[in-house]
Amino acid sequence: MQAIVLDLEWNQPTNFRSGGYRQSGGQLLFEMIQIGAVKLDESRQIVDTFNQLIQPTCYRRLNPHVQKITHITQEQVDEAPVFQDAYETFIDWCGDDCVLLTWGCDDISVFEQNVRYFACEAPLPPICDIQKLFSDELGTPNERKSLKHAMEALEIEPSEDREFHNALNDAYYTALVYARIKSTDKLMQYQLKAKQLTHQDRRRRQMVSVHRLSRGVPTMLKTRYGSQAPCPVCSHLNPLAAGYYRYSAQRYTALARCESHGLYYVKMNVITHPDKKRYLERMTVLTDEQSPAYVNTKLLQWQQKLDAQEKGGA
Repeated sequence: MQAIVLDLEWNQPTNFRSGGYRQSGGQLLFEMIQIGAVKLDESRQIVDTFNQLIQPTCYRRLNPHVQKITHITQEQVDEAPVFQDAYETFIDWCGDDCVLLTWGCDDISVFEQNVRYFACEAPLPPICDIQKLFSDELGTPNERKSLKHAMEALEIEPSEDREFHNALNDAYYTALVYARIKSTDKLMQYQLKAKQLTHQDRRRRQMVSVHRLSRGVPTMLKTRYGSQAPCPVCSHLNPLAAGYYRYSAQRYTALARCESHGLYYVKMNVITHPDKKRYLERMTVLTDEQSPAYVNTKLLQWQQKLDAQEKGGA
């Protein structure tokens, strides 16, 4: 069975009111714009590579944040083949008997959603999770290390001409990590199943947690719990923006920004349980506007409110 290490880059809507998002009906949250892959021989050496940009047809304009992270330009994807053609070329390149290897479970979910949305006939080959295989071999099965962390642990130095957040380069680095994993005989035990990606359920865009208030509120807001908050979609912890909290109407409110899902609100208020103990209740809510202009304006307004608040308290 041919082993192929895979990585993807994808575009996303600038906001959930965009024409592309309405067109997809929420059935295509991330539209693929690059497939990068490397073939490995039996000794896990790279013998071939695949690198294909894809022209987005739902979210036609690249999200500025995606451009910044991937360095993929609008002109490049405008000249690329559409997904159906790129996918057919990739499947032909893979061959009949292969297994795809990825770092984590995100790629298979996005890939499967694109294949289903664009009604492609050829099914995806089986996909296995190298990230989980690496974590188990490291003796930390409940942790999920980043690709960079894995490279550092294995003393793999990144190349100056291979930047991260490029599908082919990330596939190349993942292959280097895979080549040093000893327990590859267990690979097929780590086969992945795609997760359903949807924003139809509002609860997926909202997250609530409660934390015991053992110290004063100002002190607690400076702790790790108070200075960063999880994205309500992917749960990734992100630092709070522009001076942290603004206090109004018995509630502390802040902003944070997730690289994948944009701007979200962080709201904290003090609640008293029947046991007479006080707790901080935190809620994170994804905003409905994601455009960079909106984000920058919102952060500027936020900083102005914080400055006015500080002057008023002086």
